Amino acid sequence: MALLFSCCLCRAQYIFSSTQQVLDRVEQLQLRNKGQEVLPVLDDAIHSTQSPADLAYLYAYKSSWYVSQDSLLQGKRFLDLSLENAAQSGRNTSKAIAYRAKAFLNNALGQPDAVIEDALAGLKLLDGTDDDPVTKYALNYLLYGAYSKWDDSKRMERYIRASATYAVQAKNRSLQANVSNGISSMYQARYRKTQEQHLLDSSFHYLSKSFALNEQHPGKVSGNTFVITCINLANYYLSFSTEDAATKKREAFRYLDLAEEKLQKREASADMLVNVYGIKSSFAQQEGDLQLAEQYLLQGLNLLMGEKGNHYKLEYAIHEDLTKIAEKKDDLKAALTYQKRSEVLLKKLFDEQQVLNAQKLEVQYETEKKDQQLKLLEERAAFRKTQNYLYGGIAAALLFGLIFMFASYHFKLKYAIEREKKLAKEKEDAEDQAAWELKIEKEEQARLKAEQELLHLKRQQLEKEALANSLIIEHKNDMLKQIQGKIQDGAAGDIQKLLKEEMLMRADFEDIKMQIQELHPTFFNQLSDKAVQKLTALDLRYCAYIYLQMNTKQIAQVLHVEPQSVRMFKYRLKQKFGLRKDVDLEVFLRGPKPR
Repeated sequence: MALLFSCCLCRAQYIFSSTQQVLDRVEQLQLRNKGQEVLPVLDDAIHSTQSPADLAYLYAYKSSWYVSQDSLLQGKRFLDLSLENAAQSGRNTSKAIAYRAKAFLNNALGQPDAVIEDALAGLKLLDGTDDDPVTKYALNYLLYGAYSKWDDSKRMERYIRASATYAVQAKNRSLQANVSNGISSMYQARYRKTQEQHLLDSSFHYLSKSFALNEQHPGKVSGNTFVITCINLANYYLSFSTEDAATKKREAFRYLDLAEEKLQKREASADMLVNVYGIKSSFAQQEGDLQLAEQYLLQGLNLLMGEKGNHYKLEYAIHEDLTKIAEKKDDLKAALTYQKRSEVLLKKLFDEQQVLNAQKLEVQYETEKKDQQLKLLEERAAFRKTQNYLYGGIAAALLFGLIFMFASYHFKLKYAIEREKKLAKEKEDAEDQAAWELKIEKEEQARLKAEQELLHLKRQQLEKEALANSLIIEHKNDMLKQIQGKIQDGAAGDIQKLLKEEMLMRADFEDIKMQIQELHPTFFNQLSDKAVQKLTALDLRYCAYIYLQMNTKQIAQVLHVEPQSVRMFKYRLKQKFGLRKDVDLEVFLRGPKPR
């Protein structure tokens, strides 16, 4: 359940009015599906303000825009700027919008646990206030989406209901329509599990509620949200309605025509054309008219290919459906043609996914690198704090010793005066008394010296313990990393390699995620063990891309360099690993891991 871009960009209450006007303009562009015009508006606003609070919002918007375009590295860059400015501003609203942008990026990276952590941190900053209800809406909607991936029905309902509350507080009709669609999807998911009719009725009720908002408030609901509502209503009549066939088709086509009207005006994403004509094709198949079903799909495909950009995933899905229809028609020649085109599109989709995976890998690498730096800084600060406490204790002990020495001296002085008076009266005992005094004085000096040596030894012991604890912590961290490496190590056989390639050919996102987790973070340590020369950060990046089986042209596109530069760099990498010219670098990198 993806969070629409128009819903995730949040409005603030603690920014200049000029910046608020920019955000309102961005929202209007999103409502009219004018996303490509957003970036220049944000750039102008960023260049015209120096307020950290305003910049935190503007950079958060910009980060989410890039993430929605699958430009994850740029999204990470502007997220960092948003977090920095939010910290400088000291305002909870600015920090919350930065956390929302961070959760949105983690959602794109497929990390629901990180989404939950960031969204809850953002909500905590706004807890107990009425500030920025749109930000609260977006954070709760992200939590709803994260828990939907885990199929946690209880938490899904908790957060989608909270989203509904904040959408009403914000008086934002588009958000209200979007959250109604989310609630409808939740009930429909429950119906598929239990087959309880009242859940299906609730799903239809919220779809109708979303549709009514657009009818009652024209221009206030985003085109994308309205088209999604219409498609979901049409799909309800296709898949769940108990009415007669003619009524189901009439009602479904009424909603599809409204969706198509929005799409023709380019007020919604062209990707949804596939859904419109896919549902029409499904109705034709139910009626047994395979020729019409094929025509609908071809019509949708032609319209989609006329749009800007590539739509490999959608084109692939259409060709798969066309193949099935051709097989039903016993038109094996057409089925073979569609299947061959599907395979070409699948290869393009795989290559596109590889580039996206490379971005995800680099974002994760940069994120973990920065987290390690922050952790090191925190550990150093904690050590300095402990060191200050230690020095304070030593200073207190020294002060106590000085006070004790002064009191002892005062006592001895008083005692000496009394002794002198007593010696004047007892001349006969002068020699014995003098010897006794000398003995006491020596014992006192020996005791003071022993106490000083004891204090010195205690100080040395405390310093040794502090240093030992620091070394033990570092040693445990190293051991944990080594244990983690041992757990993830293991020779990858031919069967495992074939399984990985098969999973990638199916473009399965979860399997690609497992590949990234297996590769990182121990992969780079293993490379350093294999190398005969020290590897740079750029060397490690090249090795990761080669490991992902990206060819020279793909690597050049990712790094914005010429293919010849990539080939030269591969030659230098072979030298750093001490490989002969006839050794294949990719085979070497995917070979047995060092023990």
